[in-house]
Amino acid sequence: MPAAKYTLKQSVEKQRFKAALQALPGTDWAEKPEQYCDYRLDGKCAGGWLRAKQFTNGTLYLEASADNLLAQMTVLLTQQGQTMVPPKQPSQPGGGTGASPQKPEKASGLLDVKGAYIGTDESGKGDYFGPLVVAGVLVNDQTAAILAELGVMDSKKLNEAKIESAYRDILRVVGEESISVVEMGPAKYNQLYEKFKSGGKNLNHLLAWGHATVIENLLGSFPECRQAIADQFGDERYILSQLKEKGKGITLHQTHRAEANVGVAAASIVARYRFTRKLSQLSARCGVELPLGAGPQVKVKARQLVEKHGRPALKEVAKLHFKTTDEL
Repeated sequence: MPAAKYTLKQSVEKQRFKAALQALPGTDWAEKPEQYCDYRLDGKCAGGWLRAKQFTNGTLYLEASADNLLAQMTVLLTQQGQTMVPPKQPSQPGGGTGASPQKPEKASGLLDVKGAYIGTDESGKGDYFGPLVVAGVLVNDQTAAILAELGVMDSKKLNEAKIESAYRDILRVVGEESISVVEMGPAKYNQLYEKFKSGGKNLNHLLAWGHATVIENLLGSFPECRQAIADQFGDERYILSQLKEKGKGITLHQTHRAEANVGVAAASIVARYRFTRKLSQLSARCGVELPLGAGPQVKVKARQLVEKHGRPALKEVAKLHFKTTDEL
């Protein structure tokens, strides 16, 4: 679907372009309410349809059913003056023809994926304390654009306050039915890790099982979705081998730095939010503030926990296969 993104900052520019659109010959426009937008116009004409969304932050998002129809709108922009500057890249993977976007380099992790897809990511893999959480978020062209405008990005770039705020934005924009989470508490994680290990498998196989599970869960509600994006954490066959009947027919894209895709970034935020919330609950339960990561401070707190509750308590709050356990 052809699409492009521009920036209109001044109110007079926004209104001038809106009026120019409404004056396009042979096009019937309907104005619809849209969250975070000054206006949204949906147009129908003999050749198909057009759509314009003017976000309150200045971003103008244009899409159409055909390249020539998108060109009709972008030509109007060039007639409006040089203050209407297109950004360097489209607002989402697969964006368009009118903004002359620079093609993202493969190293960026941004993929040219069009239409609805499931983004997956995990949190807690490198943390001694707390669960392993895998999340999946289904986005489509519309929700992906909104999340991008809201600043949804890789959770590693956000502090905890922003993660919580972004989590609530994601929940509001995509809805609970478009989110799936697999949360493996420490006790369950340790059990599954040993099970996989005894079968000659490793942590990547356990991660793949989590990613495949959230994909399958979402496909149960959205069987029409035919693609997913995940970070490249091992052989791509790991996830593919764990997918069941619903997931066998999808296209799975795996790439390093997959969080550049807004659906994966959303999944990273959901996973991190759920992880930190669970870690706080575990801290309150055992009476020891359990830190993130696996550094020296983690070892100090682990020793406090053992002194207070005994070594068996570790399996309820920590991932026992970490070297930290042997060093206590």
